[in-house]
Amino acid sequence: MFQDLDLTIRALLDDPAVPPSLTGVDITFKPPDKGFAFVQPTLDLFLYGVHENRLLRDPVPIVERVGGVFVRRTPPLRVDCDYLVTAWSKKPDALGVEEEHRLLGLALAKLSRFPLVPPGHLRNSLTGQPFPVQVWVAQTDDSRSLGEFWSALGVPPRPSFHLMVTIAIDPQDAVPEGPPVLTKQVTLDDDLDPATAGAARFAIGGTVRAAGTGLPVEGADVTLDATFAATTDGAGRFVFSRVGAGDHALRATAPGFTASGRTVTVPSAGDPYDIELAP
Repeated sequence: MFQDLDLTIRALLDDPAVPPSLTGVDITFKPPDKGFAFVQPTLDLFLYGVHENRLLRDPVPIVERVGGVFVRRTPPLRVDCDYLVTAWSKKPDALGVEEEHRLLGLALAKLSRFPLVPPGHLRNSLTGQPFPVQVWVAQTDDSRSLGEFWSALGVPPRPSFHLMVTIAIDPQDAVPEGPPVLTKQVTLDDDLDPATAGAARFAIGGTVRAAGTGLPVEGADVTLDATFAATTDGAGRFVFSRVGAGDHALRATAPGFTASGRTVTVPSAGDPYDIELAP
């Protein structure tokens, strides 16, 4: 994934439609240590740190329906990736310093035009990120001492700026939760006559979806036997309580759709109480 982030940053810097131009400038991601070698004017973006962004942490598990079974998974991990950006020139003395400062300014100006990475610039495993990919340019990094950093690399300090990109990583830890619960039974018994069984009442729930697309329909009016009425929520779901056993007429209507109805049996033997609406 991090190699694909390198490719994504390269795509930002190489974008000819966004000024300033970096034509003739090499872009690399090697450590800028005493063994660093280059041939032409070069921008180096060294990935020196990766850490979770706790401010963006989502503690609520994601529960979704997959193939008729609900699964639970951990929300994507939001990770800050820290780069040190430096410029390198082959020119001697003051001319080299001048060129390095110019390159560093061009890189800062260009990357600053991307507060978010456009989806078309994301590469390979980063395509389809669930959240916008944020870019922070030339912000202070309190976790790093530049003096200690350059001392550890064994080279004199160089002008640089901090680039941070926040990406999402999917832990891919889906855990099956089981099939959806279609019916909940409540038995009411006054206990006055132990020989007489209590009356069973059921709570049932289903989803109204658009035919063809399967997308949930929010705000649909749903009735059961013209006695019970409910309105679907943002996920297209509805619930009825205190329903008696037997066959019932389920009907749904929504603006822009053709009304639809079906007969359902309570309690269900596995057939969901869902209903589809055609345009």
